[in-house]
Amino acid sequence: MTINDIAKLAGVSISTVSKIINGKDSGIKTETREHVLHIVKEYRYKPYNFIKHNTNAKTFLLGLLLSGSKKNNSFQYGFLTEAEKQGYQVQLCFSSSLESREKHIAALCNNRVDAIVCESVCEDRDAALVVLKNTHIPFVLLNDEDPQFALAYNYQNAGYAAASKLVSAGHTHICCLFDKSEKHEREIAAGAERCLFDNHGVYAEYTNLYEALYIHGCSAFVCCGRETVLNVYEYAVLHKFRIPQDISVIYVDDKDNIGNFPPVSALALDLFDFGAYVCTAVINKPEKQNTAIAPYVASYTYNDRNSIDCPVRLRSKRIIVIGSIHTDVLLSVKEYPQIGESIPAHNMSMLPGGKGINQAVGAAKLGAKVSLIGNVGRDFDGNMLLNMLHENGVDTSSVHIDTESPTGKAYIHVQEDGESGIVLYSGANLSVAAATIEQSEELFSDAAFCLLQTEIPMCAVKKAVEIARKNNVKIMLKPSAVEKIDETLLPLVDYFIPNKKELHQLCSYGQSIEEKAAWFLNKGVKTVIVTLGSEGCYVVGRDFELHLAAAPFEPIDTTGAADAFISALAVYLLKEIPLSQALVYASCAAGFSTTRTGVVPSLIDTATLEYYMHKMNLK
Repeated sequence: MTINDIAKLAGVSISTVSKIINGKDSGIKTETREHVLHIVKEYRYKPYNFIKHNTNAKTFLLGLLLSGSKKNNSFQYGFLTEAEKQGYQVQLCFSSSLESREKHIAALCNNRVDAIVCESVCEDRDAALVVLKNTHIPFVLLNDEDPQFALAYNYQNAGYAAASKLVSAGHTHICCLFDKSEKHEREIAAGAERCLFDNHGVYAEYTNLYEALYIHGCSAFVCCGRETVLNVYEYAVLHKFRIPQDISVIYVDDKDNIGNFPPVSALALDLFDFGAYVCTAVINKPEKQNTAIAPYVASYTYNDRNSIDCPVRLRSKRIIVIGSIHTDVLLSVKEYPQIGESIPAHNMSMLPGGKGINQAVGAAKLGAKVSLIGNVGRDFDGNMLLNMLHENGVDTSSVHIDTESPTGKAYIHVQEDGESGIVLYSGANLSVAAATIEQSEELFSDAAFCLLQTEIPMCAVKKAVEIARKNNVKIMLKPSAVEKIDETLLPLVDYFIPNKKELHQLCSYGQSIEEKAAWFLNKGVKTVIVTLGSEGCYVVGRDFELHLAAAPFEPIDTTGAADAFISALAVYLLKEIPLSQALVYASCAAGFSTTRTGVVPSLIDTATLEYYMHKMNLK
């Protein structure tokens, strides 16, 4: 095939063919130029004589230079297929360093490629850009952000779309697993993070799955690539996690890498299509086509393999906690001050507190779906407490802000032996009224337990009992900071949980713990549980009675041990664990809470509780 043959086939002069082939076609009509180029490519005509003397001669050869860290076969195949369709050949190169990239670019120049596609690598991107510019060959950067030179696949949107699938199922704590050395995987992770930010969720990057699952309570994972999701699947099988009953998983990968095993939902990327798009775009440059190519819009296919479900906490019933919310001011002292005595404090700290907060966070850390009802002030303490509750997964939609009263405070004196005494300033807790409970009545519709304390006004306690009963919600009542209890409430209470001091204060009948507990039982309480500190607890019901020893922990601060006990008891009863065994879990949770200063920091999570239960042979 000669230039004469091309001219005859095209119906133009030899001169016109020569000008078009050698890039000197500024005065030639677009239709004529495209017609001649089509025939040249169709017949594989290569003007050797012109190449020797004119560097502008077209060779119909493209250079594709990729980083090679993770070869993407679909992209390459899409690029090569489109190049073949348009009459071009491709020289494919892989490089992992600037030095090898420069060598490949030099080789592409020697072969007189018409255009170059170069994958952008952050570490040497600027240097590579200088080298490409110096070749004077049309080029594009692959997956770069520079609008002048770049063509990019929007991996961030893919990550966002994958995370959205999990968010729409109710997940708020999501971990993204990715290879930080891979740019496109970093972008997928960035998209997932943006999705969680937009939806007020918690995005996480952890060093291992144990940390994500047990310490930070992640309920779902976005995995970058098939290898990563295989690791998660194998971990789940080994550690007895069910997908999706216990954890939800989705992975993002090229559609050619999506398989039926493991049976995990996937977001399939069409990188073949993107490869064809990039090829068309780069061919436009040497052929000087006037029609602008439209921006690439990435499409994703969702392959549902039923590995996404709502979190466990949303499938289970709610625990409602109604009680005091305040800031604990902890003072470490040798012993309590006597009247008229001033004593030094060895240490002081401020922590979240109040039986409402303690029990709500305690239940949430054990995996329950928890809503808290109470009041805080419009002040720094109130804002800090709301943030802490949100971070621990407690629903605060019914925590109201009192614009007139400050957030409550508890001044706690902790002795050297771990025993403590409390001076309580109620603040905004005193404004919790019956109307406050009525405003949150809808929460009771899917609740199993209502945890009540008497550090809020009795009118609110009575209204809570009334609404709980109407919705068949079991009531756990902790009588604290109260001199007497309204006996009309007792027949409505399922679990009455005083400590030894509260029991004696509220009941003048009898002398022993057993006699006083029996009095409450006769007044209509279903189950009485008396917490006895280091002596364990005494439990009595209509047809059972037991003494349970305390879990063997060395106490440092006993403040809030009863709250840890109550929250754990509710959670494990919610799991349909028998009362006798649920009490053992509760006792262990209470014992663990005494080993650290402050209540909220000492509340136990599920993994740690299971560990100690196994270690101490308590199961």
